[in-house]
Amino acid sequence: MVYKIGELAKEVGVSKRTIDYYTNLGLLEPRRSESGHRFYDEASLETLKFIEQCKSMHLPLQEIKEILDKKKTLVEDQGIVSLTEEVTIHMSQLKTELSQLNYLLENLSEEQKLNIIRQLTSQTSELIQTLLSFIL
Repeated sequence: MVYKIGELAKEVGVSKRTIDYYTNLGLLEPRRSESGHRFYDEASLETLKFIEQCKSMHLPLQEIKEILDKKKTLVEDQGIVSLTEEVTIHMSQLKTELSQLNYLLENLSEEQKLNIIRQLTSQTSELIQTLLSFIL
């Protein structure tokens, strides 16, 4: 769901001015419409609720900001870890395919190997010509 500043303020029970203040401090990060209006998503709603809970425990806004920054860094780090895992899986699949291709190549006759080399040479030539046409 998307909230305008007034809707978000009402949902959490704070003033629009409070949301402006938190935004200026970097505690909240609204998105902007093409016309420049701010709007807030569910993540902003949860962040605002978290800020208010922290304030009720008398945490200073600077500490709350540090916690939110660490959380953001952790989320970004998890994204990097996830991407690294995906790349690792893909590399493993490629290694398996390469092993299978090597096995097939080892079992080809000399004539079959020469035919493959001719086809690859032809394709490589076409690729080089295409690349040269872009350069020249």
